[in-house]
Amino acid sequence: MAIGKGPTEGGSGGKRGHANMEHRDYTEAIKVRTRLRRRREDRRSAAQGIKESRQPARPAGD
Repeated sequence: MAIGKGPTEGGSGGKRGHANMEHRDYTEAIKVRTRLRRRREDRRSAAQGIKESRQPARPAGD
């Protein structure tokens, strides 16, 4: 017959991994700002690609 291990010790659980964060904002606020920044970068990238595609192609000999 095996002896039960008993209850697990209480502790900090998963909280320890967040102790070193440089920010103290709420996660949702960070997500919103990141999403907005990513969309802006995507728009710039798309605009740059369109601009490059409109330029005439150079001949291979130049």
